[in-house]
Amino acid sequence: MKTVFVSSIVVLACAASSVCCHAQGYVSYDYISASTLKDKSGNEWGSGSMQIMSGSYNIPISVKHNDKGEVQAWSVSLYGAYGILDNQGQARELNPDRLFNGSLNVSHIRPISKKWSIIASIGGGIYAPTHEIAFRSILVNGGIIFVHKLNKNLDLGIGAGLTNSYGIPMVLPMLYLKWMKTGRYEFTINMSNGLKVAASTWLSKKIKIELAAIEMDGMSAVTKVEGKSKIYSTVMIKSSISPSYQITPKASIYAGIGGNWARGVSISDRSIKGFANNFKENNGNREFGVSLRVTTGIRYRF
Repeated sequence: MKTVFVSSIVVLACAASSVCCHAQGYVSYDYISASTLKDKSGNEWGSGSMQIMSGSYNIPISVKHNDKGEVQAWSVSLYGAYGILDNQGQARELNPDRLFNGSLNVSHIRPISKKWSIIASIGGGIYAPTHEIAFRSILVNGGIIFVHKLNKNLDLGIGAGLTNSYGIPMVLPMLYLKWMKTGRYEFTINMSNGLKVAASTWLSKKIKIELAAIEMDGMSAVTKVEGKSKIYSTVMIKSSISPSYQITPKASIYAGIGGNWARGVSISDRSIKGFANNFKENNGNREFGVSLRVTTGIRYRF
């Protein structure tokens, strides 16, 4: 798995898709059970579990509609995540014990024609092991995506994102895909914020159940290894079934259980060479095996 590259795309996608017309947020807790860490040759490097506490809040600054009802909006998004890694054996030496990711982004969306619109975002944050937070921990990200509405259900886009994860500013390609089919059953394919393929339905006026066939998330950190600046990254692929209960018209609680099919781990030099090495077969990347993943949280709107 090209862990660091995928992680950078996830960060940029989140930045560029955070425009929101309503103030909303969530707080969640995830537990990923212990599994064995292996390299590509099948050699074992210990084992480990992970806990993630995260939250996000999107605040619309300005929302306008033109004569056609199309939205032009500015928003600010806040995101924070705290990861606890409980590792055994050699996995303890290869992974930090605690991770912090926190970011602030300003985003904008506007139509540019009948079928086209742009989504743009710029911001930055702190990505580091908790005991190594320093100026070098600040990563800048941004992006612009040109989105084409093919029909009422499908949006496709392409663009570019900016990141300094590898020490120098780099421009990376970005893809955007959002497909939604509504009705009694709602089907979604979303690449505007990482990757998610899901189906959901309302069992009653207050209870909704969602099946996520595949979903991707992760964490990153700037760290020092033998005096050199490195970028640590872990990217996870999961599936889950998640019921939610509507407490009020604007707030709901949810829980989920499923499988964490992969948890890739990568430590790369913060350089062009380090970026390129992630695409080599013998890049030293390792991966935790299949594990149980349990989630609970609350979503709210204002």
